[in-house]
Amino acid sequence: MLVLPATLLLCGLWIAVAPAAERSARFRAAMESIQSDDLGEHVGRLADNKMEGREGGTRGGRAAANYVADEFGKLGLRPAGAAGTAAPQDGGYFQPFAPNFRNVLAMLDGSDAQWKTQVIVVGAHYDHVGRGNSENSRGPVGYIHPGADDNASGTAALLALARAFAALPEPPRRSILFIAFDGEEKGLFGSKHFAAHPTVPLSRIVAMVNIDMIGRLRNDRLMVYGTRTGFGLRRVVCEQNDEFGLKLDFTWELNDEADHYPFFARNVPVLMFHTGLHDEYHTPRDTAKTIDTAGETRVVRLAFALLHDLAQREAVPAVRKAAARETEESRRRIEAAAPLRLPNRLGVAAESGEPSDDGVRVTRVIAGSSAQRANLRAGDRIVRFDDREVRTLDDLLAAVRAADSPTLAVVRRGEQPEPMEIKVALDGPPLKTGLVWRTDDAEPGVVTVSQVVPGSPAAAAGVRAGDRVYQVDGQDFRNAAHFAELVAAPGDLLELTIERRGQVRRIELHFRPTASRKAA
Repeated sequence: MLVLPATLLLCGLWIAVAPAAERSARFRAAMESIQSDDLGEHVGRLADNKMEGREGGTRGGRAAANYVADEFGKLGLRPAGAAGTAAPQDGGYFQPFAPNFRNVLAMLDGSDAQWKTQVIVVGAHYDHVGRGNSENSRGPVGYIHPGADDNASGTAALLALARAFAALPEPPRRSILFIAFDGEEKGLFGSKHFAAHPTVPLSRIVAMVNIDMIGRLRNDRLMVYGTRTGFGLRRVVCEQNDEFGLKLDFTWELNDEADHYPFFARNVPVLMFHTGLHDEYHTPRDTAKTIDTAGETRVVRLAFALLHDLAQREAVPAVRKAAARETEESRRRIEAAAPLRLPNRLGVAAESGEPSDDGVRVTRVIAGSSAQRANLRAGDRIVRFDDREVRTLDDLLAAVRAADSPTLAVVRRGEQPEPMEIKVALDGPPLKTGLVWRTDDAEPGVVTVSQVVPGSPAAAAGVRAGDRVYQVDGQDFRNAAHFAELVAAPGDLLELTIERRGQVRRIELHFRPTASRKAA
């Protein structure tokens, strides 16, 4: 026996969204300069045994740093290392720090005279664990650990991004600082040193994107950390993903074990891209031949589109300090919370079961309900409601929730040969879409679907709990009240722009034409 709550009905259609912004031919040419062959070449060089596993402070680590600096120099990027500390042959790209580590830094100055003072940082650590030891290797130790995925893949991405931005005829408005960090495997030495001794004032750094282990894309799945560190960052990322089709997994975890954390600790919004751990992680088997360069190309192109957007947009999302206190357990508690109770507009309990031409049998009428006021009785079989055929409980739920009040119920009662019409004055307003939603201060101007009512237009269109709604009929909304106002507007069709796992789509909700409703 089920107590009847509240709904609406019908069919929907997924529509692919056009690119987040029309891209110029020059932008596309720069993005398409990011090629799998080039990424593979960089990974191969950095993960070569000649680099001896690139342990920070060793001969192999220095060779890797020299390789990165040479590549920055070929692109003509401005050296951005520590002034006055680099030897002439270094070209000023290095930021040395004790005892024998070096970050490698290059700057692409922005094109806008005012905005170029704001800096977007993109970073990756180039060091690895050398031959490994009992603390950092998953075995066997004593052999070169090439670190192709960890993190030659991220360093290759950094170089490919630098080349793509250098290929633009005009840089974006904000400046972009490329940093290859040393000593990450030893305890974030490079990123911590830069954060404590920045070569540009930290007050000018408005966002940081960290690229760490992106060479093993599986099932199109890309992990994205840090979206909650900036208000609206998740939407910024997702709106750049439309042509790459990656399935983005967003985590609320923000631990202090990666190079973006020292920036967030100093009030900079951060992101990190990662394709996940694997059996070869921190072993001698993490070699260049295991890298999926085609998958990495998709990730790096997404990073390019994202960085370009951050460097161009009117305002970069402001830092959200509450992210430091949030965890995956926080997310689970919120998502597991009981959905809002829907209004019980009719007030009956009814049988669920297989579809029947005899309608749905009422098993109980709730005292004081609209059903009692209309003289509906236990045992009545509702065959039509609000001029809709009722063959299942979901049909009845949908019809009740959608109906304007008053309306008509067509009922078979006892042994009466003909069905009877009963006028019903329903309680509460109709629920047009079948959506229940919540808001999240980390995602302003967005609602998150917490419940989809069975039989509703939203259910028929394929909307799911957890979907984010960005727009209604192509229009942004200010808050939940504004969203409710937009979806309640009259009409037979409603278009929602929604995001699911980082993919943004438009979906159509279809409603029964008002003119077809039988007058009460």
